[in-house]
Amino acid sequence: MKKFAIILLILCLVAVAVIGSLTAQKSNPAQTAADSGVAVTQSGSGVVDGPDGIVVTGGEYQSPDADAVTAAEPQEAETEAKNDSGRLDYDTLYALHDKEEKVLRIGEKEEHWGDFFYVLFSHCSQIENYFDSMAAYYGMQFHWDDPIEEDTDETFAETATETAESLMVQLAALEKFAEDHDITLGEEEMAAVEEQKKEDRVNALGEDATEEEFRETLQKVYLSDEMYDRIVKQNVLYQECFNRLYGKNAEKLSDEEALQYLEDNGYLSAAHILFRNTDPETGEKLDEEALAAKKAELEAVLAEMRAIEDEKERATAFLKKVQEISEDSGSVYYPEGYTFTEGRMVPEFENAAKELEEFAVSDVVETAYGYHILLRLPLKADAIVEYSSNTGDVRTARMLAANELYGKQLQETADALELSWLDGAEAPNLLDFVKP
Repeated sequence: MKKFAIILLILCLVAVAVIGSLTAQKSNPAQTAADSGVAVTQSGSGVVDGPDGIVVTGGEYQSPDADAVTAAEPQEAETEAKNDSGRLDYDTLYALHDKEEKVLRIGEKEEHWGDFFYVLFSHCSQIENYFDSMAAYYGMQFHWDDPIEEDTDETFAETATETAESLMVQLAALEKFAEDHDITLGEEEMAAVEEQKKEDRVNALGEDATEEEFRETLQKVYLSDEMYDRIVKQNVLYQECFNRLYGKNAEKLSDEEALQYLEDNGYLSAAHILFRNTDPETGEKLDEEALAAKKAELEAVLAEMRAIEDEKERATAFLKKVQEISEDSGSVYYPEGYTFTEGRMVPEFENAAKELEEFAVSDVVETAYGYHILLRLPLKADAIVEYSSNTGDVRTARMLAANELYGKQLQETADALELSWLDGAEAPNLLDFVKP
């Protein structure tokens, strides 16, 4: 079973297939699948400079496999205008069964062919977009019977079918999880569902689009009204289950569980004062005299900090200095220091933090960005780990810990669900449907 990726499935299935595909029709047909995907409900990620220049991303709760699947594109005029050789014959494949025929059993629930086919079509379209992209930009030709990696015999065709099966299990798993925890959508959540549908329609076709026009658009990507309704509701249900179990900001998770997450994943916490080695206006490297002056100034601050004997007073004074004199632009977003795991900071910064006892101040540390002094801090459950400059949203250690636990619970539910094909149906061999 692949890692639980229900949120990516929802983002893929809702308006990505509709909005992303319509956008793709107006753009380069050789664009990658990732470029054609549109995440309708997930907050956009932003970046902020860390002390080592790292990119810190933000956004809503995401599964570990958030890049695994993106949009499906309608096989319409643009596709007909180019050579279809080597592509799947989706209409013939779709005709294997009536869309209402029940072909799969997942746990105790039977699934229709039309719903499975939509998921399969979405993933296969992503793969074909990948083929186009690699051919257009790198001159590399891939086919459905090629292995997905050099060290495996599994073909693109095989992995596409297996992934579609896995995603159907994950779709059923969220419903089973909500049922097991007696979680349903109330009036407020259903209002969010209707608002999402409206937003999808407008994004796909414009303000004046009718529901009938939108329904026709869904049908172009083999998406039934019922499946679309189910998916939009699941997108809301996913967040509602999280909120009920952990709270909107994971406030129901205990400090102990959040701190355990940080310790298990090797997190450290440290504040720093940075004097950059470049001119802020020109970006040019400072001369030796200017660098020596900066280092001397920082050494004076270091002596001042170490002269404060009380640990809490030292931390308070240090954090105040950070806001007053540090030249790290990220300090405004991380006023109580950075909480980071291995490999997120430049080695000199990370190693210096590791060597310090809590509340101790480091010697002057030189990195590619300039001179630093660090203050090691204790881990905190509500420490900011990620910040989105795009939305202003933050992700705390408590949020990340709750998200991990939630993912594990959903995965356990998915793992307990068995998938089997019903009599008269079987997983299609996609190689039988490749156009000559």
